[in-house]
Amino acid sequence: MSERSKQVEQIAGVVILGLLTIGSIVIVLPFLSAILWAMVFAVTIWPFFIRVEKILGGRTGLAAAILTLLLFVIFFLPLGYVGSKLVSRAPAAFDYAQGLMEKGLGAPPLWLKGLPLIGEKVEGAWGSLAQDTPKLIEMIKPHIKNLLGSIISAGAGVGRIILITILSLIIFFFLLKEGRSIRTGLERMAVLLGGEKGRHLLSVAGTTMRSVVYGILGAAMVQGIMAIFGLWISGVPSPIFLGAVAGLFALVPVGLIQVVLLPAAGWLIYKDHIGWGIFLFIWSFTVVGNVDTFIRPMLISRGAKVPFLVVLLGVLGGIAAGGILGLFVGATLLSVFYTMLREWAAGDDENSGAVPAVTDRT
Repeated sequence: MSERSKQVEQIAGVVILGLLTIGSIVIVLPFLSAILWAMVFAVTIWPFFIRVEKILGGRTGLAAAILTLLLFVIFFLPLGYVGSKLVSRAPAAFDYAQGLMEKGLGAPPLWLKGLPLIGEKVEGAWGSLAQDTPKLIEMIKPHIKNLLGSIISAGAGVGRIILITILSLIIFFFLLKEGRSIRTGLERMAVLLGGEKGRHLLSVAGTTMRSVVYGILGAAMVQGIMAIFGLWISGVPSPIFLGAVAGLFALVPVGLIQVVLLPAAGWLIYKDHIGWGIFLFIWSFTVVGNVDTFIRPMLISRGAKVPFLVVLLGVLGGIAAGGILGLFVGATLLSVFYTMLREWAAGDDENSGAVPAVTDRT
């Protein structure tokens, strides 16, 4: 074979490989968020999967099925519970809002005037709105329109979310079931691309994924439990439901949990339970709102030193790109990128002190 023929054959091979790569990306792209989500949680839960597999006598498929079902119960069932409750209570909320607009706000509570500095002004504004129902309707109408638009948009996306959820769980199951062969292939690729440093960076990536997911989930679970306790002891109706919603909001570390707790405290004060309202207000800010500042860094720092800003940007970017599933994907991908970049720049001298990934001893 002539030299020219060899060059033509090489070029044809590269072109075919490129076309196959582009075609594969186009096919996989619609399911990318589900694949990434399943990958993140498969890496996170892998050490636990190894223990479950040993307990079951090496039955890999059964262990993968049990953990898939467990993930569905722990993660997706609360989402379904909160979503169904919101849908079922939406008509009652709209009826209440309509009745409020028809009847007016009523007389302001007696304690309102006693608030320092702002009491008389707030009482005057309350009285003005209570006597002028059309003005109240005019103020609320744009917000109701936006809310209805959001509900319609959310309803249109429910089917897509359900499909992505089912697909992500299926992918998660097969990633666990075929985890050893996938891991071996990734390690070989890492060694081919970067030698032992490539293997080390792959190890760092796995450790970082686990640490970030543990940090986000651990902090949100603790905040949700403490929110349920505060709502229950202060006498707010449906404390488990509201606490579950607060826990879901706590997954985004920007204080969204107060969107649930502060209105509940305001409702208690409005109902003349002033002491419990003040308690819930203080509990929300001093305890529930601050506990994550200790728990999240503690859990994340056990396996990776990732700045809070990196996690926050990853969470917000992931939500913007892929909704609730993108929350964990964005945070872990950005944290892994930051950690691997730092490890790569640190040089070989620091590799020996890095945290190793959990290895499979079976």
